Amino acid sequence: MEHIITVVMEKQETKKLDESVFPVYETYDTDIDTTVIEIPISRQLSVEESDEYAQRLSNYLLSEGYDDFDVY
Repeated sequence: MEHIITVVMEKQETKKLDESVFPVYETYDTDIDTTVIEIPISRQLSVEESDEYAQRLSNYLLSEGYDDFDVY
């Protein structure tokens, strides 16, 4: 079973993510005017790990200029 971190934001052109940090990911636009980034991870994370991952990912995305997104 594959585990995926999902980032959802209003539809926008996305920058390429740092491949040294995110070697595999998928970006696509939906029919409801949102942009989705899916990042596969190797295993299910604990609550603490997922909170830390979401915080680090949020910090990275903010540093890349994204300012309105949700991480799932």
